[in-house]
Amino acid sequence: MFEHPYWWDDGAAPQPAEHGKLPTSVDNIVIGAGLTGLSAGHVLASEGRSVLVLDAADPGSGASSRNGGMIGGGCRIPTRTLVQRYGSDLVADLLRELHVDAVKYCLSLMEKEKTHCDFQMTGRYIAQWLPGHLEHAVRDLELTRSLAPVEADAISRSQQSREVKTDRYFGGILYRLQGGLNPAKWTHGIRCAAERAGAHVRGRTPVMGVDRNGSRIAVRTSGGTIRCKQVLIATNGYTHGQFDDVGRGIFAVPSFIVVTEPLGEDRLGQLIPNNRMIVESRERHCYFRASPDRQRLIFGGRAALFQASSSFTRRELRKLIHGIFPELSDVKISHCWKGNTGFTFETLPHLGENQGVFYALGYCGGGNSTAPYLGYKAAKQMLGSAEGRTALSCTRFTRRFWYRKSPWFLPLADVAFRLRDIRSDLQNRRARSTR
Repeated sequence: MFEHPYWWDDGAAPQPAEHGKLPTSVDNIVIGAGLTGLSAGHVLASEGRSVLVLDAADPGSGASSRNGGMIGGGCRIPTRTLVQRYGSDLVADLLRELHVDAVKYCLSLMEKEKTHCDFQMTGRYIAQWLPGHLEHAVRDLELTRSLAPVEADAISRSQQSREVKTDRYFGGILYRLQGGLNPAKWTHGIRCAAERAGAHVRGRTPVMGVDRNGSRIAVRTSGGTIRCKQVLIATNGYTHGQFDDVGRGIFAVPSFIVVTEPLGEDRLGQLIPNNRMIVESRERHCYFRASPDRQRLIFGGRAALFQASSSFTRRELRKLIHGIFPELSDVKISHCWKGNTGFTFETLPHLGENQGVFYALGYCGGGNSTAPYLGYKAAKQMLGSAEGRTALSCTRFTRRFWYRKSPWFLPLADVAFRLRDIRSDLQNRRARSTR
């Protein structure tokens, strides 16, 4: 059985919203009370709109408060591939927004709203699993820096011990404008800001559908039908079949995270000397960091592409921890939980609109900065402001005709990835033995 997230232990567990009779009409309805929806609700309410933010569960209880607690920019697609897809001008804007603008917006929001979320500007180290990965990463970084003001440096394998003490990696890229936080506190802080601005946040109110009727939109919920002028769908990895047009372009990938028993600051500091956020280049995509008090290791990775059990997850992630840090062979796991990340088929976030129904989603596991930022951009578009312009509205949002409601293809992909994992591990072992 899965536990609740470690982040919820420090008094930051999502709280249910007060229940009461729903209004029959508001200016704007936001569906999804995570980082995107709460951020949008905050901006809309601050501009005088009557706003209702709805969630099927307790507000903020999804991936927004369950993730690994890393905040920073970037995307999963190499810059060279992005340029081939969209051209250098659009990609320059895209990279600037993802790497710089989104982070700076979040830092400004933290300061303005006095959000205490254990934020630390630590930098993030992208560790390279194979020597060839580092060569490609360095070339891609050169192209990235030629297009956008990204603060990053290449780290050779001989210099790597100051970032992470393991022989499993072959150097990496250190991104400076990135850090760590408690995502539950971050989500709670934005919720408080939205409610102070006048937004009404309502949980445990599933939305069954959205119907357009001329200039008005009817949102059907478990508590009745509400009419509004505009809707924002901000459900990301918790998008279901009631939003068919949007739902065919977003699918949920399960994310699994464990936390170790207290290791002590000295022991953990030997493994991650500069307290960096660490992410891998291998397809397992392991990521890990010290807890904010530097006592525990927080570790996530692709344990499975299906809804695996807690015992399976613990076993898989323990093996991955031991593979990176053999000295932690005796470590015990104190917390194990899961959540849903939202992926688009383009592997990029997207902000779109169709007849007054806006949608902002698809963070592909990197939403702590991009989700609040895209919520802000979505709200500005709903307000008709030029501040709503974003390159993330100019990327493609691909739907698949063969995909409806359930991502049936993920268990098949899981088998393929496990075969590739075996090959990748063998390549890593051979490369280490020849160096």
